[in-house]
Amino acid sequence: MPKLKRIIILILILLFVSIAVILRLNTSRNKFNKEDISGNTPGNLFNGGLFSQLDDKIYFSNYKDDGALYVMDLNGIDFKKLSSDKAGHINVLGNYIYYIHNDKKRNNSKGVLEFNNSGIYRTNLKGNKIKVLYNDPCTYINVHGNYVYYQHYDKEEGLTFYSVKIDGSEEKQISKRPIIPISILDNILYYSKTENTNSISSMNLNDGSTNTLYSDENTYAPVVNGNFIYFISISDSYKIKRIHLDGSNPETIVEDSCSTFNISPEGKYLYYQVDDTKNNRICIMNLETGEVNTLLDGNYKQIHIAGNNVYFSDFNETKTYYLPIGGTNGISTFNPPVYK
Repeated sequence: MPKLKRIIILILILLFVSIAVILRLNTSRNKFNKEDISGNTPGNLFNGGLFSQLDDKIYFSNYKDDGALYVMDLNGIDFKKLSSDKAGHINVLGNYIYYIHNDKKRNNSKGVLEFNNSGIYRTNLKGNKIKVLYNDPCTYINVHGNYVYYQHYDKEEGLTFYSVKIDGSEEKQISKRPIIPISILDNILYYSKTENTNSISSMNLNDGSTNTLYSDENTYAPVVNGNFIYFISISDSYKIKRIHLDGSNPETIVEDSCSTFNISPEGKYLYYQVDDTKNNRICIMNLETGEVNTLLDGNYKQIHIAGNNVYFSDFNETKTYYLPIGGTNGISTFNPPVYK
């Protein structure tokens, strides 16, 4: 009997050690993030997430190499190709790069709800050890803390709101609404409802509770910056407006009809594309003084801010331009190299 007891104790010890080793290996393979950190800015994510900065590096989708994933230094001198994957909605956080893998083979699809991508991918900062977190069509991803929030698509339910942990576990549906998760602050998601009135609401991502913040007009693309929520007013000729985080004090910032915008991280400069059919142009506004300058006449989109520069593309995506944040002159063409 004592011998049997010793065997049982030995088995239990071995089992405990095995579990500890497995947990340790899993932790070492998946390095988790600090809470309340996002992998890109709301303004960049609204514009497609083609540029994302982490420390002294800018990770970007190289339009000259069919959207392949590249990295460069802040000065735009030292370039490296990380992956041939056509990357969009790039998030860089902690030890990993997250992106939607666009499917080049499906780009000629004519289906109205056909998504030209094949899921959410994760790789390390060197472009190695690629892991598929989600292997079906999706859009608008935001990596916040240790979770990836995204629009999930299937033929039965259409677009719904999902999350998955950064190690690929705990995939779950958060809402049946097609919520666009671009603006998260202090674990609170700010979004426009997609019902009869696109009011601005908030969702506590810890418990799923929601709150309507502003319902006076139809809104689109709420972008959180500092203490404000900036948005495009669908019901008021696509003007750019803003409210406080609690939904109070609405004010019009841009009187012109606009199609997209972005805000510098410190909240000083607003970049926006005017689409009034008469004098289309991309502009910069100093939000402290109200001064407005036209950068270029014409049609532009995909306004991104990373490092010390603002990047934007022509409407046909044949060229990308850049200039220093706050500058009104010295616009240059962004010509990254193409590597094999």
